[in-house]
Amino acid sequence: MPLTEHQAQQVTLVRILEQTQNNGSVWSAGDAKEATRAARDLVGTKASFAEFVARRAQWVLEEISRRSPDRAFDLRAPRWPFVAAQVLAAIALLGGFMTDLLATNLMHPGQINVVELPLVLLIIWNLIFFVWFSVKWVLRWFQRGVQAPGPLIELFGKFRASESLGFARKMQRPWLDTFRQDWSHLSGPVNAARLKMAASLASMMFTLGALAHLMYRAAFDHFTAVWKTTLTGSINANRVHEFISCILKPGSWLFNRPIPNAQHIESLRMPPGPGEIAENWIWLYFGSVLVLVVIPRLYLIALNAFARWRMCRNFPLPMNATYFTTLRAAWRGQRIGVSVVPFRYELSPALRSNLSTMLERIYGLAVDITVEQAVLMGDDATDWKKTVNREGHVAVMVIFNLAATAEADAHGALLQALRKAIDNGTPVIPIVDTGAYRQDDPERFRQRCNQWRQTLDKMKFNPLFLDLHKAAADDLKLLNDRLNHDN
Repeated sequence: MPLTEHQAQQVTLVRILEQTQNNGSVWSAGDAKEATRAARDLVGTKASFAEFVARRAQWVLEEISRRSPDRAFDLRAPRWPFVAAQVLAAIALLGGFMTDLLATNLMHPGQINVVELPLVLLIIWNLIFFVWFSVKWVLRWFQRGVQAPGPLIELFGKFRASESLGFARKMQRPWLDTFRQDWSHLSGPVNAARLKMAASLASMMFTLGALAHLMYRAAFDHFTAVWKTTLTGSINANRVHEFISCILKPGSWLFNRPIPNAQHIESLRMPPGPGEIAENWIWLYFGSVLVLVVIPRLYLIALNAFARWRMCRNFPLPMNATYFTTLRAAWRGQRIGVSVVPFRYELSPALRSNLSTMLERIYGLAVDITVEQAVLMGDDATDWKKTVNREGHVAVMVIFNLAATAEADAHGALLQALRKAIDNGTPVIPIVDTGAYRQDDPERFRQRCNQWRQTLDKMKFNPLFLDLHKAAADDLKLLNDRLNHDN
């Protein structure tokens, strides 16, 4: 079952809620595990993972609403952007109608040029736009990865997220800023389709308004078609005919009206010619603008409307992060646990708390974090086996002390043994705690880190250096990037 946009928004909100450092006691680890159990019971064993995740997020929000109505998160479909698009289209139509495309010859009212500049520029500008659009569409197939949304799309996404939450005091909760930022990024493609559709609609309505005024003027005013030039040596009737044949060919095809030949155009030159009634020229321009501007814009509206409809019904929410790895294990009925294995290093309560907080912010509150007893591999060289007596680990983290000297037959041997003992695909991540090592000598600190890298690299392991004593935001980002990369 694919996720709808609304379901993906609910999943994202719950993910941020369960990964934030302080959610204001709205939701706890016990609540998260109960939500997982309840969702499994509700969807049954035949449900897809996406259906399970969507139902779990819905259950979480309903449970919060039931417990604390004043803290409820009632995500609603935004209406203001739709209203704004309608208003923009109406203004564009009115603005186009107020634009007099035939009021260019102020010295001689009632005359239009066979090369009517406003209409020609309107056609040429749209042709350039469609060439740019086509090139960009082709280049998109050669781009790798997800492109970051532009500032306008990002701002639009944050506005939609804020309206979904309601413009009220709920916006004061700090972790909701993270939700607005993340949702703005995730909904970038569908919001881009919305903005492109609104822009194309406004452009089309402006053109239709201008054409409506053009026909209104033609119906109640008398216009003659002429042309004149000062550059008689370089511009003649033949060149004018070549140019307007390209511009007016669509109008000629649409209304089955002939484009005057060069001899006829020469007779319209002033002086000395008096011109002719401009009805044929107005119809030719009207048809060409319809074919080259209105119809392509209508195509873009339909194209973006279909893209928006498709993404709203099947939202492209990535589910490869560690948070979803945890829920996928629960969906399969496996234990969702992270085992922390200290090697010859006693973790203080503060270090345990720091590491648990970091892991909860990455995996979510539904994960079980188990900090094992320190492995010594001394008299009992197999004491490490006590750390892998449970099934269903989503990750095993081995904690080393930077103050110790890395040894292949000790530290490397433990990592290799753990890798063989646990399920394939479960990451074994060596974390070297730098907080227990003096850092007043940067050169000595760098040498010690390199010694660890060189030793573990020979065993095909890449150590992660974190200061578990501080557990700063930079350390959290390093751990998050590493876990998501390994998964």
